[in-house]
This record gives sequence, C-alpha cells and structure tokens, in this order.
Amino acid sequence: MSSILVADIGGTNARFGLVDIAGTKQPNPDYTAQSQITLRCANYPTIAQMIRAYGEEIGTPLPAFACLAIAGPIQKGRVRMTNLQWEFGIAELQKELGMDALDVINDFAALAYAMPHLTGTELHQFHAAEADPEAPKLALGPGTGFGMAGLVPCAGRWKIVATEGGHTNFAPGTLEEVEILKYLLERQPHVSVENLISGNGLVTLYKALAGVSGQKAEDYSPADVNQHGQAGTDPLCRSALDTFCGILGSVAGDKALSTGARGGVYVGGGIVPRLVNYIPQTTFLQRYTNKGPMTGYVQGIPLNAIIKDTAALVGTAAWLLDTVPALAD
Repeated sequence: MSSILVADIGGTNARFGLVDIAGTKQPNPDYTAQSQITLRCANYPTIAQMIRAYGEEIGTPLPAFACLAIAGPIQKGRVRMTNLQWEFGIAELQKELGMDALDVINDFAALAYAMPHLTGTELHQFHAAEADPEAPKLALGPGTGFGMAGLVPCAGRWKIVATEGGHTNFAPGTLEEVEILKYLLERQPHVSVENLISGNGLVTLYKALAGVSGQKAEDYSPADVNQHGQAGTDPLCRSALDTFCGILGSVAGDKALSTGARGGVYVGGGIVPRLVNYIPQTTFLQRYTNKGPMTGYVQGIPLNAIIKDTAALVGTAAWLLDTVPALAD
C-alpha cells in the first residue's frame, strides 16, 4: 500500500488525486495529491463509473483506501448530492469498487479538516485577529451551492461538525435587501442563504435587482455578472456583485457568532478566490463585524479566504489517515 485515493466531488466537477502515504508520516505531513485530474460529473451516469474513469485516465489500479468529499448531506451511510442527481450507499459503493475502506465526508467538512494544515500563500487574510487555539474553527462559502462545516477541538484532536447552514433563511441587512427578499418571496416560498450566495445566486441577485428597480435583465451567466461587475461595464452587475459580497460578509459574521468560531473563519468555495481583490472595495468586512453589542466579539475572530484550490483534497487525506487504523502504521 503506497497511496490513497482522494476526491473533491461538487455539483459540476470532480477533482481526483493520489496521496503518498509515506509523505504523511513526516514531522510536517505532506498531503499534496499527485496525478490530479478533473472530470465533469455530468459525463458519467454514476459515481462509480466516474471513479473508474479516473483510474483509467492515470493508467493504474485504484488504491484500496479512499476518501471522497461530496457536495451534499450524508445520512445513515447514504449520500444524496444536493446539486446533482446522484444517490448511493457508501458500503455498496465500496463493495462495487472492491476497496478495503471508503470514507465519504461532506465537501465543506473536508475543507474544515484542511484548515489546520493551510498556511502562508494558501490563505488570503481579510481580517487580522488572534485565533483562540482552544476554540472551534469554521469553514463556509459559495460555489455551486453554499457549504458550511465546523472543526471543534476534542481531546487533543479535531472533530468535524458537518452542517447544511447554506439552507438557513436569508436575513436582509439593508433596506434594498428587504426589497430583494420581498421580490423573491412573491415567487418562491423560502429564500435561503444559498439562493443568493452561490453561483446561481449571483444571477438571482442580478435579476432581483432588475425587478426591484424596473430594469431589463440580460440573460447572463454567473461568470457574466462577475465579469461585468468587477469591470464596471454594467452598473446592475456591479450592484449585484456588491450586494453579493455584503451579504456574504453578514453571513460569515452571523455563522461565527452562532458557532463561537473564535479559532477563525475560513471562506472557501469556488467563487471567493476570484474576488479577493474586489471584496475590500465592498461592505463585506464592515458587515462581517457589524453585530451590534457583539461587534467586539466578531472583531476578535480572524477571517481568511482559502485560495488553495486543492484544500478539500488535503482535508480528505488528513481525515482518512487520522481515522482508518490500518493506515496508522
């Protein structure tokens, strides 16, 4: 046994890699995945077929041990992906692939487990403060959906607290956002954080702002809204992007309060790394800390963006090696 299979499987793409077990036994463990390949999920009818396709791409047999980070909830050994029509049993998948051990964790649980292993250029500091090493850490952020997971110190180790925090109710923080909420509630029964703070959420914000202001909305993709917003070539896109960042700041601060994450808040997902230079121009940081009598509390919580795009692979490798006894030797 020389390597383990790790994967970060989202609603659109899946990234696979192999982690050398020997490198993780060093004083400074190296969880870097080699033989990385990204596959498009829609090209495969089942997850098993996609995993086998990865093995065929790299031209080697699949390892006997694997950990998959999945964008969706995991309940009683079954996985139902939130933004992809895949559902499977973990034990059945392990048997189908002929593996000795197969762990599946939520994608943001994997990001959370990676947090203690990320340093330097793998992070972008938004708000400096002194982290409490005895307190929980929190990973959250937008991508295809909106993910969130906590990491809690427990008996000298870390315990993951996986959540579905992206599906909590959206709480407006400005009068304009109140109008956005009214506009959306006339069209759907529930407005969640994920409805607005995600790839599709950016388009939803753009269209809602057009509806509220009586303007014509173009048939833009999330990338279009982001591009026009950052370039300033479409004022409505700029407004949508500014609103997106402001809401994200509020949500990050709210979740920090809700979880007591004085160990630090880490914003991940596929969108924020593209916005690290734009975010300081918005109300993001102001709204992160603007929590009334608890403003000082949140000001004491460091806030970083995860810009290492393979962080979830680091988390899955660390998780598997920490929890599977056969890999401990």
